[in-house]
Amino acid sequence: MAKENLYLKFLLLTSVVALACFILTIVNDLRYPNIDVQHNKHHINSRLMLWKIDKEPREHHHPVYKRKILSKTTYPIVVSRPYKINNKDICSGVDKVSCIVMVHTAPKHFERRIRMRATWLNSTHYSPESVRVVFLLGLVADPILQTKLEYESKIYKDIVQGYFIDSYRNLTNKGVMGYKWITEHCRNAEFVAKIDDDAFINFFKLFEEMSYLKEKKKYIKCNKISKGSMKIIRENDSKWFVQNDEFKDMKRYPHTYCSGFTVFLSTDLVPMLYHAAIGSPFFWVDDFYLFGLLPSKVQGVIHDGLRPNLTLRFPESFNCYQEQGRKCQYVVMPAKDKEIYRMWTAVIRDRTQSIYGNYYMNLPSNKENVRRLY
Repeated sequence: MAKENLYLKFLLLTSVVALACFILTIVNDLRYPNIDVQHNKHHINSRLMLWKIDKEPREHHHPVYKRKILSKTTYPIVVSRPYKINNKDICSGVDKVSCIVMVHTAPKHFERRIRMRATWLNSTHYSPESVRVVFLLGLVADPILQTKLEYESKIYKDIVQGYFIDSYRNLTNKGVMGYKWITEHCRNAEFVAKIDDDAFINFFKLFEEMSYLKEKKKYIKCNKISKGSMKIIRENDSKWFVQNDEFKDMKRYPHTYCSGFTVFLSTDLVPMLYHAAIGSPFFWVDDFYLFGLLPSKVQGVIHDGLRPNLTLRFPESFNCYQEQGRKCQYVVMPAKDKEIYRMWTAVIRDRTQSIYGNYYMNLPSNKENVRRLY
């Protein structure tokens, strides 16, 4: 028993001495760190790394690979991020949606969106055809504005907001988010329309004269800009300035694309464009990226021109409908704010509305029955 007690005292004394030596070593390292004379930088002793972390990244010098490796490639951020606001049931409740309209809108354009919903984006006007709308937005810095957007979403249930700053140079992210949302939530649409929120579509004329859009595959109809016809702007004082390392050594855009004011797409193409975006580096000029670069990665896409059914001048389209009524050739025209009601009034001036709210149309599948109504 005496020998065991003596042995235990020896072990305890040894442990105390070892612990004291370790503590003294740590204290010494803290007070007098080693100095790398060659680089004049202080390096923390490896014994301290368990609980002390460098405030600045430490440089690692390799005898062979001295070049810094920098990755500048970025991709649309909406591919890997969720929605802040998502109304996923916009296209549900019906077997098919004739057209889903995705609108690139500015957060503060509350009144404009109200006017659009009340007039040409009111689906009841087009029965038996059905139109649905989704307004696409990015993040805003103002919490009051964000609260208003969330309230608008609760009322109308047609807002989708992504996790990117809502800005001009983020329109590519907004467009890819639209492709993503349709891929996930609106595959039952017969065709897709992408518009800016100052555009106006006469859906009566579209359903009457352009119903072939429902049957197209890998198809885009728009204000087409042919390959090599549009100059790449390199002047840094321009709104459309493109840096020299983007499309390097090129003077003109290398693919056919669309002016994004109004673009019609076959529904089958949208998931293909979204999946192409997953592996396509971000480029801020949204019209070229969304309707030129991405379609170039899908074999067999057809770009078709929208003219002469398009005008970019409100007085021209308004006067045309005032004078010619439904004989006016324009399907797509500009209209914003108070112009929306004026344009709507001109478009419906020679159309008859039923007691159910829809306006009679001379649809290709029902020509004889509708003709008797007039």
